[in-house]
Amino acid sequence: MRIVFIGTVDFSEHCLQEILVNGGNVVAVLTLAPDKAKFNSDYVDLSSLADYHEIPLYHIRRARDAETVELLKSLQPDVIFVFGFSQLIPQEILSLPSKGCIGTHPALLPRNRGRHPLIWALVKGLTESGLTFLYLDEGADSGDILWQRPFLITLEDDAQSLYRRIKALASEAISEFLPQLEAGTAPRIPQDRGKATYWMKRTPEDGTINWGASTIEAYNLIRALTHPYVGARSFLNGKEIRFWKAQLFNEVESEDYGLFPAGTILVCQPGLIEVKTGDGVLRILDYEWFSTLEIQKGQRFGAES
Repeated sequence: MRIVFIGTVDFSEHCLQEILVNGGNVVAVLTLAPDKAKFNSDYVDLSSLADYHEIPLYHIRRARDAETVELLKSLQPDVIFVFGFSQLIPQEILSLPSKGCIGTHPALLPRNRGRHPLIWALVKGLTESGLTFLYLDEGADSGDILWQRPFLITLEDDAQSLYRRIKALASEAISEFLPQLEAGTAPRIPQDRGKATYWMKRTPEDGTINWGASTIEAYNLIRALTHPYVGARSFLNGKEIRFWKAQLFNEVESEDYGLFPAGTILVCQPGLIEVKTGDGVLRILDYEWFSTLEIQKGQRFGAES
């Protein structure tokens, strides 16, 4: 079975490695040109892995470009895996492989289609999500399901722990469906389109903490945007600060914290900040400050302007 692999992020590298470990015959790897991949915070250069296994690697700009389509035609794939590549695949490519184009989405489809599903799951405080491998069609996350498993999300989880979880599930999935695809016995389960829901595309402004909201909302945003993502942000004296880890705790009302406006820094110690929120206090354990100015107790985080 001739496999062409398309991907450009850390999860792509993991899946490619798993395909190779499971004996997959990868005849080519396609990845974004480096100057086109900068918007991916978890971008990984796949050339080292491809070189190690002596697999030809091609840099592309867009899946719909004529040269990309012609390249894929020349490779004569039986299946195309598209893992970690945020472009819709045109019908010209979808129709090439006899066994289909296979994609992946870290949610329990048909629920939560669309962009940034891991981030949204944490931002919204979901207690369950999942990983789905699916046959790609011309829609967004709307194709038939090949493989799907749920996983629980606890209050202590963050983007890093969920990323590790979907990697583990991907390893399990690939070892299961790869031989099925080769044997022609892989399942194909249509999605119930009536149950489909969608996440919106996130913007940089969505990563700014609203300190006037609840403590849990600020906490959820920070754990959603931690590594490998860009970090939740706020501003102090017009300078940006990024937050990587927070902690919920039962604050002691020793200084009548309720009298302070939201965003006020109540405690400032090395490696620890406590900030007033709309309904309590949030403890910050890891942050990144892009300024020579000192952060001090009594200062107030706010919007950029």
